[in-house]
Amino acid sequence: MRLRHFAALFIAWSTLSQTAFAYEKATEGSEVVMDKLYPKKRSVELDLKLGYFLTSSYLNSFLANAALTYFWSENWGFSLEGNFVINTDKEERGCIETFYNDPNKVVSAPCSSKGGSLADDPQGDANYGPAYVPIRKLNYILTGNFVWNPIYGKQILLLSATNYFDMYLTFGGGVAMSDFYPERRTLLNDATKSSRAGDFCVKSVAAKKGCDPTKNPGTTDISQTGTAARPIPQAETTPLIHLAIGQRFHFLKHFILDASIEDYALIGTEQGFDNFLVLSGGVGYRF
Repeated sequence: MRLRHFAALFIAWSTLSQTAFAYEKATEGSEVVMDKLYPKKRSVELDLKLGYFLTSSYLNSFLANAALTYFWSENWGFSLEGNFVINTDKEERGCIETFYNDPNKVVSAPCSSKGGSLADDPQGDANYGPAYVPIRKLNYILTGNFVWNPIYGKQILLLSATNYFDMYLTFGGGVAMSDFYPERRTLLNDATKSSRAGDFCVKSVAAKKGCDPTKNPGTTDISQTGTAARPIPQAETTPLIHLAIGQRFHFLKHFILDASIEDYALIGTEQGFDNFLVLSGGVGYRF
């Protein structure tokens, strides 16, 4: 009897040991991590994204992006991207272009786009002092980029589903086509007269001080302010460096959700370089 019991225990122990050994090999080995459900090698991805420019002070700029990427390995690929930029003026641009010179500090708003009137100053000293700062309006961006995917991962989503993702870095270059509005500090109809800078002669003390109010900076002619008086934009094509970091989420065998931060640095501009930071997101399809 004892021999039978010993044999039964030995068989049970052997069975459990083999089961435990098989389980450990199936779940702990490196092949579990390396076996990708969404491999990249020799695949092509088409991505469509929308982005918003985070560093534009005077324009609301949105980017529509289309990219085609070929991966020759699991980690490396090359993409061609085309971008179309949609621009609208921010309220700040309209305000500085219709700004008031208000030496008596009585006008009820800082600029005509926010209200107020020159009539708010009963002494008649206030006038328009528009400011035209250098502004670059991007229209099109074309780039070629190397894409590096150093991280591929799996994670449990809501304790019920597996999520697959990878993180990538993009670096490359290209060209940007834009309209550049140069800075102007003088009036449109009189390049010898400053729109804002200079001493202001208040009419109430003009005779006492011996100054001439007609020499004041600015103008009372509203046609010399706003969009009608902007500097003529210069069409430019500029080389650029493109850098990006992002993450892709994979689902349904072929589909992708993509989020990234993009940086476009234009080189050789009037200020040396212009930098644009874009937050983007969109969808993709893997062929």
